[in-house]
Amino acid sequence: MDDPVRRAELVGLVAEWAVASDVEVPHDHQERLHALLQSHPTVLAMMPLDGSGTAFGFALCQYSITSFHGRRSLNVHDIYVREPWRGRGVGHAMLHALERIAREGDCAKLTLEVDRENTGARRLYEELGFGDGVRGSDGGGTWFWRKLLD
Repeated sequence: MDDPVRRAELVGLVAEWAVASDVEVPHDHQERLHALLQSHPTVLAMMPLDGSGTAFGFALCQYSITSFHGRRSLNVHDIYVREPWRGRGVGHAMLHALERIAREGDCAKLTLEVDRENTGARRLYEELGFGDGVRGSDGGGTWFWRKLLD
């Protein structure tokens, strides 16, 4: 992510989301995330903007490899929309755009994790064709879901 202003905005949104989610982040979290967003070779960030050009959400993704397909895949690692914008189709639009990007990039699948308790997100993901990719959890109550693109 080359733009330092957008990068700072994204880091701020992640910090806001962590507070809202009651997640404790390391003391050097912001500095480390800034550096990773600048240098990580597989990162893809999407940030919807309001009429004044201010971001009010984000999707933070990474390209990886799916060995069984012999192609790339795109993992939606985090997706967040500020409260006033929720319920307006923003997440839906971001996921559609990410699917288009994945298809254009010859990805075999789009993957994401979803908290078992997040029924709104689960409903959205199911509506968009995602399903349980692996039975079980990571121990913290998260499911891994996927959407095959072929």
